[in-house]
Amino acid sequence: MRAIHELTNLIAEFPGVGPRQARRIVQFLLGRDQSYREELASSLSKIRKSVSQCRECYRFADGSGICALCTDRGRDDTALMVVEKDVDVEGVEASEAYAGRYFVLGGLISMARQRKNGNGTRTKELMNRIGKLKPAEVVFALSATPEGDYTAGELMRELKATHPGMKLTLLGRGLSIGAEIEYADRETLRNALKNRG
Repeated sequence: MRAIHELTNLIAEFPGVGPRQARRIVQFLLGRDQSYREELASSLSKIRKSVSQCRECYRFADGSGICALCTDRGRDDTALMVVEKDVDVEGVEASEAYAGRYFVLGGLISMARQRKNGNGTRTKELMNRIGKLKPAEVVFALSATPEGDYTAGELMRELKATHPGMKLTLLGRGLSIGAEIEYADRETLRNALKNRG
């Protein structure tokens, strides 16, 4: 029973999965045959060994070093889109409305915490990426939530001070308030990109 309890606790840490759903997932896994569980364990092991974060945009990708999007010479170097997490990149790519570069911030700045104590985001890495790439425009494609808006505002304020004249934009409000990028459909993302400002 201890192994079941430990696995349930681990699965309960997944986004959107509470203790009850975690128990159901564990029961599902227990009901599957041994080969399925071995294949799942093998896949988890492969991810650990073969997937790493890109040194440029911080997306998770196969291999080590720089991901396929960052090595693609056909992409527009004049635009850099800042997103919160990897799945946001996938959503924007599916819209086929953006062909620039990306940066995965890794989280949002908490409105409750003091910035001097660290904010849990890759702010320093973002500033380094902008300094290296020198894009004409930085697009903030963060969740349309109070923390998403706060994060964009803080980063835009910092960029206005360090890179005066750089075009700083937000996605148009084709996204509902409280919506997360990863759940937006293609058309909503297309309109949000088209109407950014």
